[in-house]
Amino acid sequence: MTKDMALVFDTFLEKLSASVEESGFRGALADVASSLDLLAFAYLSMPPGSDGKPMLISNYPALWRARYLENRYQDVDPVILRASYGKAPFRWGFDLKGFDLSGTQLGFF
Repeated sequence: MTKDMALVFDTFLEKLSASVEESGFRGALADVASSLDLLAFAYLSMPPGSDGKPMLISNYPALWRARYLENRYQDVDPVILRASYGKAPFRWGFDLKGFDLSGTQLGFF
């Protein structure tokens, strides 16, 4: 890890530990995304069981966040499905390694 990346990570952890509300968590995510020159970020917390409502914290437009949750896109989102298989980082997009995307998933993208 480079020195700059370590500073970004340490700052992120400090802000997370100081966050007690969603707005603080959203701010920490926004700051780290900006530090890494990322235009967007999303954090999805999946509740245990199939009947709970997920929590989505993101800087995507509010209408998209609402649509995502209303349509339960987390059930077909290839990125969420890939992330659920392990903790290792992965590159995502149309070329998700090890996944044959269904028509529904391609439509989602």
